[in-house]
Amino acid sequence: PKLPELQPAKIYLIDKPGAAQSVVNIGLPGPPRNTPDYFALQVLNTILGGQFQSRLNANIREQKGYSYGVGSAFNFGHGPGAFRAGGGVVTAKTDSALIAFMQQFRGVQGEVPFTDDEVRQGKQSLIQSLPRRFASVNGLAASVAALFTEGLPQDYYQAFPAKINAVSEAEMLRVAKQYIDLNHLSIVIVGDRATVLGPLKATGIAPVVLLDADGNPVSP
Repeated sequence: PKLPELQPAKIYLIDKPGAAQSVVNIGLPGPPRNTPDYFALQVLNTILGGQFQSRLNANIREQKGYSYGVGSAFNFGHGPGAFRAGGGVVTAKTDSALIAFMQQFRGVQGEVPFTDDEVRQGKQSLIQSLPRRFASVNGLAASVAALFTEGLPQDYYQAFPAKINAVSEAEMLRVAKQYIDLNHLSIVIVGDRATVLGPLKATGIAPVVLLDADGNPVSP
C-alpha cells in the first residue's frame, strides 16, 4: 500500500524508570529493493553506520564513549523498506548522543566530505563480504533464493563488485539528502523520563511526545 504522508519530525519518549541506558531508534520509510539507488545506498550506509569503523560508531562509541555500539541500515522489500539508525546509549548522554546522530546525518549530506580512504574501505567491505554468502549450505540457499524473491538478474552476484565500484560520491550525496530526511524523522527513545526529558527538549531537534509501552499518548 501507498505510504501515508510523512509527518514533521518528532521525538517519541517511552519511560523506563531507572534505566541505565536509553535505547534510541531513528528512522523513516525508505525505498523498495528495486530502487535504482540501491548500490549508492549500500555504499553510503556502510560509511555512515554499516560497519564497526563507520562514522556513527567511530564518533558515538569510539570518540565520545556514549555507547557500546550504534549503527544504521536500509532495509529493503518489494514495497517501501525503512531507514533505521540507533543503539543503546548511556542515560546521562541521551541528548548528546542524539545531537551526534544528527551531526553525522548532516555530515554525509555534505557537511563532512567523504574521504578517498573511507569510500575505498566502504566499497571493499561490501565486495569482500560476498564470499561468506556462499560459505555454507544455508548461505548458498539464501543467496540463490534472493535472486528469485527479490527479482534480481541471474548475474547479480557476478556484477555486484562493478556496480559497487561504479558508485560516485555525487550519487552518495544525492541519496543521503533524498532518503535521510531530517525534517521527517521518527525518533523513538526508551529511557528514564525523569533524567532525559528536559535535556531532549533542550536540544530543539524535534518536539517530544510522551508514549506508554503500547504507543499510546500519556499526559506530561
